[in-house]
Amino acid sequence: MVSSPPVLQFYTGEVHELMIQALDGDGKPRCIGGDYFETDLSSQSWKSRPPIKDFSNGSYSIKLQVHPRFPGLYNLTIVLLFRRFEGLKLSPERFAVQKQLLNLSINFINFNSSSSTLPQLHQCRRRDFTRQIWSGRWTRHARNDNCRIDRDGRFRCLDGDHKCEKTWCYGSLAAIESNGWVYSAHCSFMVFSQLQAWNCLHNRWIFFWGDSNHVDSIRNMLNFVLGLPQIKSVPRRFDTNFTNPFNPSQSVRITSIFNGHYNDSLNYQGLHSLQDKPYRDLISSYFSEPAAAPDTVVMNSGLHDGVHWRTVRAFAGGAEYAAKFWAELVESVRRRGLPAPVILYRSTVATGGYARKLAFNPQKMEAFNGILVEKLKNYGILGGFVDGFDMTFPWHFDNRCNDGVHYGRAPAKARWRDGEIGHQYFVDVMLGHVLLNAICAR
Repeated sequence: MVSSPPVLQFYTGEVHELMIQALDGDGKPRCIGGDYFETDLSSQSWKSRPPIKDFSNGSYSIKLQVHPRFPGLYNLTIVLLFRRFEGLKLSPERFAVQKQLLNLSINFINFNSSSSTLPQLHQCRRRDFTRQIWSGRWTRHARNDNCRIDRDGRFRCLDGDHKCEKTWCYGSLAAIESNGWVYSAHCSFMVFSQLQAWNCLHNRWIFFWGDSNHVDSIRNMLNFVLGLPQIKSVPRRFDTNFTNPFNPSQSVRITSIFNGHYNDSLNYQGLHSLQDKPYRDLISSYFSEPAAAPDTVVMNSGLHDGVHWRTVRAFAGGAEYAAKFWAELVESVRRRGLPAPVILYRSTVATGGYARKLAFNPQKMEAFNGILVEKLKNYGILGGFVDGFDMTFPWHFDNRCNDGVHYGRAPAKARWRDGEIGHQYFVDVMLGHVLLNAICAR
């Protein structure tokens, strides 16, 4: 661990760049890249992942920037998770370093002109979802230190009418059930009311294709946003019309097909599941109905791929096959004179706690996300992007907000993986609202 001064002082609003040089066992510079660092910048009201640039010669840069709205004492933590791309191996656990290199206190102070050149966050529009790399942050705008878990396993910490602080979000801050935390990126998000969500989704058909995090997100969206708390679970495969309980004239069709395996009771196939013809035919059948096709496809893959594919090159081949398959589906809809579905890619989560060094570790998932997104772009079918990886990364260091691979497990007043009673589920609730922003954006 690098020794550091007790407290540094930086100005808010400005971009501060720190350099890292990798050394070999003799303390000499090592001239090769591929090291994977986990970075965290945190205060009482801020959590983010400072971006790292790998110069491929053993040197790395980290950039820090804090908005003047959030001055104060911060902690910068840097952990070396893997060396030399070793997280990309099929079985990387034995190569994991997981060593804290730096724990630095930084006092961010305001300077009179520090905010004058910072653009104000705007509410996300359709074009904002074309950006494929996000560098967002979680900010805290309220706090109830007396909040306790209720009998349903939920943390209803703020008054129901507690609103967002513009321009960090719009709508009800309390609805996220995060005790004041909210995520924003290059734009900020609407936290949808039930009325707004139904007005957006009415008469739409949303098709989900991905892992079991999708299953959790759909259930949480039904429970927390659409006013259907009686739906305690959804299966890995389903096709259902849901009706607004307060306005029966409004409905939305949601289809979900698990892609962890072509057999929905098994795991660890990922994109390779498309090699099964009956599975391909099942997916295709939803895009060949006589008078309709899904309006939006919400897609992700990665966790199961991390276990299945032996090399990155093999995964790239699977991603090429998947992108071609979906491009042909989109074109088949267009040929029938129907509007082509919008393909929305939701990047795979950053696995947390014990799972950080396993076959679906963050280094591998970040690489796989980038490969699949690039393949979808090459076929011209990527209609939007939501960075689930960036959203989950600040909360992935332990299992308070995840069980290792899921961030949206249903609330329960029961002992969680980390030994505490209950768990925090707000990261996935926020993700559901971000997905609605992408689906409903104008």
